[in-house]
Amino acid sequence: MRSSILANNYIRCNPDPTGNSVSDKDSAVIDVYFAKTKDISTEYSRLKIFIDHKDKLKAEKLHFREDRNTYLFCHTLLRLILAKKLNADPSGIQIINEGNNKPRLEGDLLFFNISHTRDAFAFAISERVKVGIDLEKVDRNVDFKSIIVKFFSTIERKFILDSPEDSRNRFFLLWTRKESLLKAMGTGIISNLSQVHVIKKENTFSRETIEYMNDDSTYSNHFIYSKKVFKYYLSVSAPRKAKILLHQLNVEKVQYYCEE
Repeated sequence: MRSSILANNYIRCNPDPTGNSVSDKDSAVIDVYFAKTKDISTEYSRLKIFIDHKDKLKAEKLHFREDRNTYLFCHTLLRLILAKKLNADPSGIQIINEGNNKPRLEGDLLFFNISHTRDAFAFAISERVKVGIDLEKVDRNVDFKSIIVKFFSTIERKFILDSPEDSRNRFFLLWTRKESLLKAMGTGIISNLSQVHVIKKENTFSRETIEYMNDDSTYSNHFIYSKKVFKYYLSVSAPRKAKILLHQLNVEKVQYYCEE
């Protein structure tokens, strides 16, 4: 699967309506890679020679084998694809964590962000803009009714609960929007998330809502793109209008990225 998420399929959020703004014509391209771990599990022996030692240590701390496998597939393929894009040796890809544990490349040669759930993962890569991504499985056993009381506004709660047969889908749509936005802005989870609105086509909220802002330039319009892929909701956020290219990773593509 390789398809673009339509350019008009976005909402816009701005934490400072009187501050920085960008033109709708100022666009970027963001490549989003998605995979269900079981679909590429046969390629572990091919991938394992590229596993970074630090990633292996982090994966070993995860309790469930499925989580460990997803983590290793996600982070190893990310390194391989970054290396392909930069025409570099995968072992030379240096990923560091800045404030709020947000990963980035040394020198910001490319911008990227990662998300994984137990049996699937996704990451976004862009040459031009910082990006945030969130992936959630819709049939996860989550008590979303208790979550929305704390993290969603009144109008967002109404949107979720007004359609009981579709409330779980609506919850994960809004949740991935919020998560991807905060990841793009580099804030980490904030205590007053209910004040960050992601329900309308155009959303604004006070910049004081954001407690931990590392880069003042991110006080600007952010565009959030969302798409349901199989049983997962995927949202991507960036401070520019973007063309989102969605790539589903399969065995053949894994083999390609493992080629020297």
